[in-house]
Amino acid sequence: MKKLILLLVVFISTVSYAQIKWYNPVETGAEVHGQGWAELRHSYVRLPSRAEGKAPKAVWNLSKHSAGLSLVFRSNAKEIIVRYQVTGGYNMFHMPSTGVSGVDMYATDADGRERWCAPHFPVSFADTIKYHYDNITYFTNPQQGYEYHLYLPLYNGVKWMEIGVPTDARLEFLPVGPEKPIVVYGTSIAHGACASRPGLAWTNIVERRTSRPMVNLGFSGSGKLEPEMFDLLSEINASLYVIDCMANMDSLSDLIVERIVNGVHRLRQSSSTPILLVEHAGYTGEFTNQQRSSYKKVNEQLRKAYGQLQAEGVANLHYMTTDEIGLDQESQVESVHPNDHGMRLHADAHVRQIVKILH
Repeated sequence: MKKLILLLVVFISTVSYAQIKWYNPVETGAEVHGQGWAELRHSYVRLPSRAEGKAPKAVWNLSKHSAGLSLVFRSNAKEIIVRYQVTGGYNMFHMPSTGVSGVDMYATDADGRERWCAPHFPVSFADTIKYHYDNITYFTNPQQGYEYHLYLPLYNGVKWMEIGVPTDARLEFLPVGPEKPIVVYGTSIAHGACASRPGLAWTNIVERRTSRPMVNLGFSGSGKLEPEMFDLLSEINASLYVIDCMANMDSLSDLIVERIVNGVHRLRQSSSTPILLVEHAGYTGEFTNQQRSSYKKVNEQLRKAYGQLQAEGVANLHYMTTDEIGLDQESQVESVHPNDHGMRLHADAHVRQIVKILH
């Protein structure tokens, strides 16, 4: 009897998967969204191959993480399965598997309403990770379906990925649009630490709220304002550059003025694109540990650089302070990286600035 039940389960599983059509985005020529260089659009990386040996080694290695990258497609499927493999460990001590290695899917309906898609629980984190979205209800125009935005893992690389839908459903990958992106160059906080899922990284929140493409060049522990990075940034035809590296400059505070001034001048050689300089967001543990207020030193140096650039007449240069970001005592995981609430505060502050600068 037990053998009969087991065979029945295997048969049902086989039939179910036989009814699913699988799409490998890279092999089918789908474009990956969120990359600064068109040459990357059929891969899951963030820097072009020519950056190897030019960008700092740590940055090059971290550029293989898919932070900020996404796949955009239209489908009317009532069931969507995403399966893939990652290049590293599933989680970190302060960040869950769903953020480090998970995907996150949002849908936009025919009326333009955004809908978060909850996967079938539990998600399987094994050799092959699988997210299963079932019983999808189309409240508007079921034949047309929804436009889906699938965010890729924040702190891991993607070896391969497939998206499956029933054979009677449609799936069409959508190309990257012509709009200039907002380019964020920063630290682990821009990289996505410590969002519980990719859609809650502040850069991805900003993308949804402003409907503007974002390029995430946050590199954990490695946003250090090197001239090679500004050379790479200058290659991107951006609508706004956000420079948010102060959290990695504690031990390099004496270099901040020089690197910011030179970096801004390098960007100005290529374009008059607005540039937003962002202060260190602060440590929420500073009121019980005075050493945690050390971030103020790097902000003083950033203000000096900003003042010097203003005195030189550099146009279209903007500035965001710690107070404008406004973290509170519930906003960080370990008094360094924002939790989901902290990510929302970062996003709110950036949206206010973006609206002011670009509108």
